[in-house]
Amino acid sequence: MIDWLRGINQHWFEFVTRADSVAHVAAFAPVGLAIGWLLVRWCNRLLSMERGSPYRLQMAPAIAILVTSVVLTAALPVAVIAGRCQSLIEGGSIDWAQWRVMYHLVFVALLIAATVVDLDQYIIPDEITATGTILAVIGAFAISNMQLIPVWVDWNHWLPDVGPAIPGWIKQSHHWHGLVWSLVGMIVGAGLTWLARFVSQAVLGVEALGLGDVTLMAMIGGFMGWQPVVCVFLIAPVCGLLVGLLLQFTVGRKALPYGPCLAAAAVIVLFTWRLIWERTRDLFGHVPTLIGLAILLIGGMAALLGLLRLYRAIPVARRHSTTDDVAD
Repeated sequence: MIDWLRGINQHWFEFVTRADSVAHVAAFAPVGLAIGWLLVRWCNRLLSMERGSPYRLQMAPAIAILVTSVVLTAALPVAVIAGRCQSLIEGGSIDWAQWRVMYHLVFVALLIAATVVDLDQYIIPDEITATGTILAVIGAFAISNMQLIPVWVDWNHWLPDVGPAIPGWIKQSHHWHGLVWSLVGMIVGAGLTWLARFVSQAVLGVEALGLGDVTLMAMIGGFMGWQPVVCVFLIAPVCGLLVGLLLQFTVGRKALPYGPCLAAAAVIVLFTWRLIWERTRDLFGHVPTLIGLAILLIGGMAALLGLLRLYRAIPVARRHSTTDDVAD
């Protein structure tokens, strides 16, 4: 039985790492369709619970879920293997690429579910984020080598013939390292978002972010680690601006939940991690720089929110209607 499982794993590894992109798309697209069908059913149940009555997604959003699931499921192995979007000399071993792809496909499916429910109800159920966080931590510990980048890499201390400084225990204790990087990512993701929520409430007097966004970022950090989740946090506002403009000009919707922006930023980082890391890796190994960036980020956020509060406080003269003008 064990030899049989090892044989399946070997064949699966050879297919994921050595097959061409056409074979990957042909194999993973039907998987994405099946995942999308399950997501539609799951979202119907979650939305029914939130609405308090039976509910089924209309044709357009259901098709959007299926198409998104198929595209992302088929594109991820192509981007990882052919595009080498996660291939780093200090990253996880390619020997675990087949399991990392599956690990991230679960992650993407959870992001799609969170986006659908948040767009409809302005809430992200704990059933999504708590389940996802638990799966992220368990997978990171049990499988190991799921990380996009180890929990600590210092490119400011280059070792000849070795590369960047990485603590020895990371290389020796793969499972414990998996647990640590997932937990640290979860804490950093939730901590950054909670801090943004606290600052926005202190400056604006209202909550700009919900607790669902905090738990969603905890899940994202659990799957990706603390360095990628910091990038997600920084990219999400740009996604929010683009998605907000798109919704306003297409369907006239002005209010936008932040969960879909975080999910979109997470997918972007997942597919472009090598490009992002190679341009920012010196920052993530220098503690004083990280502290300075955190202070600058928090100060900049407070300043922007303060300007927004001042803008909202500017009195605007009401325009009189035609009826009032006639009456006068």
